[in-house]
Amino acid sequence: MFFKPRGLLIALLALFLIIGNGYAQNLEEEAFNRGMNYTSKGMYDEAIEEFTKAIEKNPKNVPAYYNRGLAYHKKGKLNKAILDYDKAIEINPRDAEIYYNRGIAYYYQDNLDQAISDWSKAIEISPDAPAIYQKRAFAYFKEEEYDKCWQDVHKVEELGYRVEDKLLEDLKKFSGRER
Repeated sequence: MFFKPRGLLIALLALFLIIGNGYAQNLEEEAFNRGMNYTSKGMYDEAIEEFTKAIEKNPKNVPAYYNRGLAYHKKGKLNKAILDYDKAIEINPRDAEIYYNRGIAYYYQDNLDQAISDWSKAIEISPDAPAIYQKRAFAYFKEEEYDKCWQDVHKVEELGYRVEDKLLEDLKKFSGRER
């Protein structure tokens, strides 16, 4: 038996594409894993470089955008972190952790309305996460929205977690309430 030249060419092309795709995916995973390794060592510039390589291989790599955002965040480059969180959310809008961390970045920029909005979205996705309620309580406190702050404090406690003592002390003092 013999192959017609055109059939052989198509078969070889298909094999090349399959092998090439696997190779590209492997390079993406290797870059991502190196980025995670650098992050664990506090080597954020190197981590950013590796996550960028992973993104170049796959522009829909949510974990690479998210972790590059975290690395930028650790370096204090909040605008760049927010851009990466934005992209990760654009690709996967159902990940509460991304909204949570973008909320923290906004909070550090004193953009409390956006922080509250992100934490509210994170709560919508993951309603049993006490850390999100506690962060939002701090933002409500800074906004002097004490009733909303108390609601989040009560939710944290309802979920079986302890609210930070300083927040409780300040909230009692400024709201004029005990609970």
